[in-house]
Amino acid sequence: MASAIFRVQSHKFSQDNIETTLVCSRCDEVFSKEFPLDLEGQTIEFKCPVCGAPGEADLPYKSAEEREEFEEDFEEVEEEEGGEDFDEEY
Repeated sequence: MASAIFRVQSHKFSQDNIETTLVCSRCDEVFSKEFPLDLEGQTIEFKCPVCGAPGEADLPYKSAEEREEFEEDFEEVEEEEGGEDFDEEY
């Protein structure tokens, strides 16, 4: 069972990860940790890298606005790459 709570102080979604800045409730130290995007919105358990206390953190969800921006950016990249037209030329 977790003995510490890691509070998410800030977070940023990248294409593959959730980059978080967390605070340990046991030692009050601030640390950064990356998590796979698949863990979005879940409560996860791990040890504090500073004091070693086991604890848990609630990872944030991407907002609807962030999801739309990501999908739009992805569509733009597909258009820039030319999609299937590139394969047909070669």
